[in-house]
Amino acid sequence: MTVQSTSSCPFCGILTGVEPGTIIARNDEKQFAIIKSIHPESVVHWLAVPFEHQESTEVYEGENSARFIELFEWAVKETKQLMVNEPHLEKGFTLKTHFGSFETVPHPKIHILAV
Repeated sequence: MTVQSTSSCPFCGILTGVEPGTIIARNDEKQFAIIKSIHPESVVHWLAVPFEHQESTEVYEGENSARFIELFEWAVKETKQLMVNEPHLEKGFTLKTHFGSFETVPHPKIHILAV
């Protein structure tokens, strides 16, 4: 599986190196990455994203529920490993996702936020 992108998706652009962005962690085997949010809601705000593009998190979860769960599990495991280098995560972190009109970027994602 390779990054399946659309030219208008900023996350696909970051994953392919076309758009600027910070990749915190990347797993080419699993085809997942954690990128830094450019509109943080917390001192740490990362986004766990699959390489493949889909129009929304809701559609992705509906069509690929097992893969969505795998992304969630990977995000938890990676974040726990990254806590060593990110002191703002020492008190814990929250994972959340949006379904429906509140989702502003058309790409599946799980938000990782410091509490």
